[in-house]
Amino acid sequence: MALDVDGYAVLQAMASAPEAFPDIRAEIPKAARALVVRQLKARGLKAPALRMIRDVIGTEAFALIADGMTDAEVKAVVARLDPHHPTLKQATPGWCRRRLAALAAGEAPVRRGDPVPPERGDPPAPAARALGSRPFAATWDGVDHDAPVSAKDKAAPKGAGKKERKETEKKERKETEKKKGKKRKD
Repeated sequence: MALDVDGYAVLQAMASAPEAFPDIRAEIPKAARALVVRQLKARGLKAPALRMIRDVIGTEAFALIADGMTDAEVKAVVARLDPHHPTLKQATPGWCRRRLAALAAGEAPVRRGDPVPPERGDPPAPAARALGSRPFAATWDGVDHDAPVSAKDKAAPKGAGKKERKETEKKERKETEKKKGKKRKD
């Protein structure tokens, strides 16, 4: 009888020195995903084991692996872990994925006869009208505060009233007269 290799030790050695295995670099994620999915589909899997898997491989990796599973696989795992949940029979694939993530995060499966805990969905947004909000109540002062300042921009803005335009024109005339007067003296 041939002795078998310690698979965990080999995988750990491969992970510690990936440069030694450049030709199988693309196959490593596939193999890891297949192994985790196979463990998730195992008949003996219970909720604590699911939580341990998520803790060991990490939340992000678990989410990516769960997203890669087919809808039927996810529903089968959820049905095995939480068979007494009342919404399981008419559940959508999205609900099954959320339920799998909730079970992996630590939520307890529903027991027979227990009331269903309320779903922790997004709280409904308050029905406030946008027109009553502060940005819509703002008024324009006639000045573009975001535009770069240049000589043209110093002139009165287009939306300014006649009085403001006349004042800026007077200022411009005085400035040009001062410049002309200085040039004549030189």
